[in-house]
Amino acid sequence: MEIEDSGDLIYHTYFYLNWDTVKQTPSKAKCLICGGPMMDVEQVRDKKGLVYRGLVCHNCKNVLWVKD
Repeated sequence: MEIEDSGDLIYHTYFYLNWDTVKQTPSKAKCLICGGPMMDVEQVRDKKGLVYRGLVCHNCKNVLWVKD
């Protein structure tokens, strides 16, 4: 997935993304809120070349973006 500016990730909440089109794989991480399974989200790259990876919990509808 590619975005204009990685600073915009703060606005990419659970409801902003179409989860049917975002590539995801099961993660070993557990959600800190509900303890449920999380999914690794495909890498996000911005125009400057910064790369972020994401984790999503579909139970809590939380998304966490981490600079890779």
